[in-house]
Amino acid sequence: MSLRSVKMSARRGRATLAPAFRAWLVENLLRGADEAAIRAALAERGVPAATIAGALARARGSAELAGARAVAAGLRREALVNRLRRTLRAAAPQIERRPAPSPSEFLRNYWATGTPVILNDVVPRWPAFSRWSPADLRARFGAAEIEMSIGRAGDDDPDVRFKQHVRRTTLGDYVDRVLAAGETNDLYLIANNRNLARPGLAGLLADIVLPAGYFDEARSASCGALWFGPAGTVTSLHHDTSNILFFQVVGRKRFRLYAPDEPQLLAAARGVYSTLDPEAAGSALAECGLDLVLLPGEALFLPVGWWHHVRALDVSISVAFNNFVWPNQFEWFKPGAPG
Repeated sequence: MSLRSVKMSARRGRATLAPAFRAWLVENLLRGADEAAIRAALAERGVPAATIAGALARARGSAELAGARAVAAGLRREALVNRLRRTLRAAAPQIERRPAPSPSEFLRNYWATGTPVILNDVVPRWPAFSRWSPADLRARFGAAEIEMSIGRAGDDDPDVRFKQHVRRTTLGDYVDRVLAAGETNDLYLIANNRNLARPGLAGLLADIVLPAGYFDEARSASCGALWFGPAGTVTSLHHDTSNILFFQVVGRKRFRLYAPDEPQLLAAARGVYSTLDPEAAGSALAECGLDLVLLPGEALFLPVGWWHHVRALDVSISVAFNNFVWPNQFEWFKPGAPG
């Protein structure tokens, strides 16, 4: 096994290894690197042979290394399990599109297995599907006070810094802005704006009929989210800490989905967000994950932990809910949290 690269400089002839070199030595022993390669790398940096031999002897016999090896073995086993899951998922790379199953079937086949699915017969039954449009929302709720996100285009991380972009306005003013904007990520109504819970927009819930047996509908206003914006709005790559059913009412959205155990994303996690951008040229994510366009009238089940990046292809209106009847609090799932 190859050595992890060493960038430290050594003081030639010193009798003991500096702490950074000791840490490097132990890390490479844990990785299973050849001791001859370790000796050679240290010797190239002027460390005396006797110092290297003593450091290796102390590291080999330390209780700390033994404990670290036990932890590393457990991590390797978990990595093998995750690799098996990824290999099995690769056999069926497409997301199923189907009518909504019974609550028990949905729980058994999708919720409990963490499997995304697109339900194609829920939204078309809603009054919202035939009614909602920017003009309709302006006509019915134009005077309602809302919170919008604006000035996003000049920020390379607007979702993480969403509080800096919050402004109050009316829905009528916002609709006019959207229709005049063209394709842009500069303005958006997002989940963090909490607009579906605003009294002035309570009438929107009357246009939504959630699948029977899936949701605790008494909590829909407080557990729902509204997205509304022009073509070009982007939600950066992240995962949620609850299961979500995302309903596309107007326009199309492109989703890029990645499983919770995708190694590249675990390595690049920062909180619930990722430092990676699947739209960047030469992105390392190009060869993994699922790429789909969610059409008007479709609903996407996003299992907890699944990474997703979303781009609106048209003027788009979407809603989502997480007030399922099953326990749905997974705040502890934050592999990108500081250690």
